[in-house]
Formats: sequence, structure tokens, C-alpha cells
Amino acid sequence: MEPPAFVPEDDEIVLVVDDDEALRDSLCAVLKSAGIRSVGAGDVRDALGLQATHLPAAAVVDYRLPDGSGIDLAHTIKERDPDTPVLLLTGFATLDTAMAAVGHLDAYLIKPIAPQMLIQTVENALTHRRLVGENRGLVGRLERVNAYQALHDPLTGLPNRALFDDRLSQALAGCQRTEYCVAVLFIDLDGLKVVNDLFGHQVGDQLLREMAVRLADNCRESDSVARFGGDEFVVVCPVQESADACRIAAHFLEKLAEPTTIEGVEHHITGSIGIAVTASGAPQQCAETLLRDSDTAMYRAKENGRDRWELFDHAMRVRVMERFEIERGLRNALEDGDLDLAYHPIIDIQSGSPVGAEALLRWDRAGHGTQLPGSFLDVAEETGLIVPIGEWVLERALSDLATWRREEDLPTGFRLWVNVSPRQLGNPQFPGLVSDLLDAHGVEPELLGLEILEEALIDTGPAEETLRSIREIGVSFNLDDFGAGHSNISLLRELPITGIKIDRRFVADLGVPGNDRGPAIVCGLITLARALGLEVIGEGVETEAQADALSLMGCHFAQGYLYGHPRAGCPIPRSARSGQEGARTPSTQ
Repeated sequence: MEPPAFVPEDDEIVLVVDDDEALRDSLCAVLKSAGIRSVGAGDVRDALGLQATHLPAAAVVDYRLPDGSGIDLAHTIKERDPDTPVLLLTGFATLDTAMAAVGHLDAYLIKPIAPQMLIQTVENALTHRRLVGENRGLVGRLERVNAYQALHDPLTGLPNRALFDDRLSQALAGCQRTEYCVAVLFIDLDGLKVVNDLFGHQVGDQLLREMAVRLADNCRESDSVARFGGDEFVVVCPVQESADACRIAAHFLEKLAEPTTIEGVEHHITGSIGIAVTASGAPQQCAETLLRDSDTAMYRAKENGRDRWELFDHAMRVRVMERFEIERGLRNALEDGDLDLAYHPIIDIQSGSPVGAEALLRWDRAGHGTQLPGSFLDVAEETGLIVPIGEWVLERALSDLATWRREEDLPTGFRLWVNVSPRQLGNPQFPGLVSDLLDAHGVEPELLGLEILEEALIDTGPAEETLRSIREIGVSFNLDDFGAGHSNISLLRELPITGIKIDRRFVADLGVPGNDRGPAIVCGLITLARALGLEVIGEGVETEAQADALSLMGCHFAQGYLYGHPRAGCPIPRSARSGQEGARTPSTQ
């Protein structure tokens, strides 16, 4: 395939420099015949003048000129415009001449030169210049595109974190010269993950773009909105007081909540917004601090129900620091051996004999004494530390159980109960871990039971397979605090649950004069469990009246301070380890 024919451009002029006027005019005539415009000069001085006025696209320069060397002229032309191709024309084709031209010239023409050779050489030079210019233009555009992409989100076109940081820093510097405050609104979209899971990320991306447009369209000229990635957006805006920022956040929430129809499906996305505002007249605050505080407030908005805003305050900072200290302390506790287990006995209500125990985690926290699980398990769950902690609890409990079996006479049917978290149940490797630890300590699966909170089974999908796999091993399952959460009776039918623990708040109602609803609920739960063949444990038993009431209702087992407090070591009284009667018989003690 032949290359396209060369077409001269109107603004392209060739400078022809030769002291032989007849030859110069002849060269210009040859170029004109090809449609190429030219101007002629007889010496260096005139040539440089014409270059300044006509800005030639190429130059044809004679090697010998009356006021200087063609090589020197070529060098000067190149200094003024490096893109101008210079063609050396000479009748003295020597090696010295060629060597002198290296580095300054683009072509070397020997007199006499055929007209077609001149035309072709000049056309090649002009084509080269065009390509150089086009390439420089492409490079410039590419640099501008790269600069834009480096500062903008590719999906939404909004500023990204890098550009936002710069704008926030400028806003903070500017507020020092005015009476305005700077507010940072950290926005996280609620429900986008569900859309991605059900309809795919393409639909999710369309929703993200739509939410970005709504935020941008509802910003004031003085505001700046950016996408931080995922479903997170941040807005910086000057305000006179915190109330202004709260009103802006409320307006954003209203706009985000408007339905969006994509491919015939109506989607409803809401937002959770955290707000942090600089103090008026205070020293300039760190941009990172404002972002961190607004992020903290955003998570508080999610915790409090979503589709709302929360304003950061000092109390929130204190809570964040407390949770940070707990997280750091837990990590150290795992490494330093500051965790321990206490065991709380479980009693057969009818005989008063111990039938098992629950392993309860304790943390000997430096400077705080012994910490109960309620003070730190939420942090462990959120940070994922619950996984290694849960593994440590299971390992330690089975180790202690193996020791008791070797050194003590445990009651027949004894079972040790260990609490497991939602994260553990969601781990497909968890059944294998349970099996491996049972084998490692030589403990029969029938001696182990796992306790699960109802809340862990709200979404049974990830947990169901785990529960069934562990149940097949021979390990039992109790639903802990049954009746106190979002009770779903179908769980008792669908999942391999072997027992329930009635929440202590219902047990506390037993034996209280005038309280009929509490006992009725407990009786109903016990009747339901017995009909399904499930064991029932009443937890939090502290009085004789509570124990007697559970016994009369047909409850199998009880656990509570009436039978002793959690303690280290074997929880079974020595008098009961050979099958003797326990310390309490409800009818006599």
C-alpha cells in the first residue's frame, strides 16, 4: 500500500539560502512546481531575518555563504527552532563536510540536484516536522489527561482524595482569614453492596454515578465534593456554625434517598453522614484530623440506624480512644498471655447434680483489673480479633477438659460449652479447626458444646453449612439468650440446634409477685423446646424461687449464682465428681 500523496499546507514556507541568485531562483521555482511556497536569501544575515519574519517550516542551506558557514547557519536556525529541518546543499561532497554536518542537519544534498530529488527531500522534511508536531501535541494531551486522571475519580469524574486533600488544606488556610468555619461531611452510601450482589457491579456503578451527580448538583459554589473510593464521598464546605453543616447534611440525605430507576428496576439508596466542624477562631486544624473525626461520626450514624447524620463531639473522641486502647490491649493480651478462662457449672435442676460447665473468657487488663467479656468483645468482633481469640478459647477449653478427664472423675454426660462468634461461624475453615483440636487433645466430640447468640443467625446462609458440618462431628449446639433477640422459631426447625438457653431477663421474672407475663413466656419457651426434643437451660438463676419455678415448668438444667460463681479450674465440686448428689436439691435447699 502506497503512502498518501504529500499535500503542502498554506502556512508552510521553505527558506532557501544560496549566494548564487540564479540557482536560488531555480530551487524556489522547482519547489513552487510542487505547490511548496518558499523564500530566498543570499547570505546568513538575510536568512536569519527571513526566519524571524516568516518562521519557515524547513530550510535548504548552501554549504558556503559569503558571510559565514552553512553549518553555522544551520546551527543557529536549530537553536531558534529545534523542530526546523535543515537540508545542506553543497557541491563539495567530502568526508569532512559530512562529518561537520552531523548533529545539525536533517539531510545532505549534492549539487547538481535533480528537481524530483529536491522536491522529495523537502517533502520528507516537512512530513517529519508535521509528525514531530503531532507527536508533541499527543504527548501534551496525554500529559493533560494523566494530570486530570491523577486528580479525579475515573468512574464519577469527581475530584479524588489527592485533589480533595489540597482543596481541604486551602479551605482550612482560608478560614483563618475569615470568620467562617470549615465543615467536612463524610458520606457513606447505605445498601450499595446489596445492589452489587443482586444486580451486578455495572448497575452499582450507575448508581454511584447518579449519587455523585446529586451530591455535585446540590453543592454550593464554595463547596467541594470528592469520591474517596468504594461508596464513600466527602464534602468540604465553609459554614458559619455547626448548624449550617447539619442542614447541608440533611439536604444531601433527602436527595440521596430519592429513588433511582435503572433498567426498569427502582432502587432506593440512602446515606450515613458524619460531620466534623472546625472551631471558629481556633488555630488551624489538621486536615487529617477533620477527616478522621467525620469518619468516626459517620460510623456512629450507621450504628444509630443509617439514613441520618451525626455531628462529631468530644465524647465521641473519648469513645474512639477507648476502643483503640481496648483493641491494642487485646492484641497484646494474646501475645502476653493475659487472657484466661473461668468455668461456670450447669446443674440438673431435678437432681441438683452438675452436668457440665460454660467456659467464660476473662482478660487481666493492666491497670484495669479483670475484665468481663461484655467490656471488650464488641471491639474484638469489629476488628476481627475475635477469630484468634475464639481459637485461643477453644484450644484452652479443650486442653483443660482433657486435663480434667485424666485427673478427675467427671459426671456421666458432662459437656463443656464454649461460645462462638458470627465471624467464626462465617469461616468455612472453622469445622476443620474444631475437628483438629478435638483430635489434638483426645476429647470426644460429645463432650463439647458450642453456644451461639440468636443474632449470629439472623443471616443463616453462611452459618448453616458450618453448623451442619460441626454437628456431623458430634458436637452439640445451644442457642444462647433465647427469646431476648430477634427470635425466629424457624431456626429451631431448620438448623441442627440441640438446645436453648432461656435469657436471664425472663428467668429474673420468675417468683416475682404480680408478674404473670414473664413466667408465661418462660413456660411457653420450655414447652416449645421440649416438644421439639431440645434441652433447655435456664440461665441467671439466683434464687430458690426461680429454680423451683423452672423445675415445675419442666426445665432440664439451670445455671446461675445460686449454684456458684465462675472460677478457674474444674467447675465440678469434688463431692459430685463420682456421681454423688450435688450441693443443692431444689426441694430441700
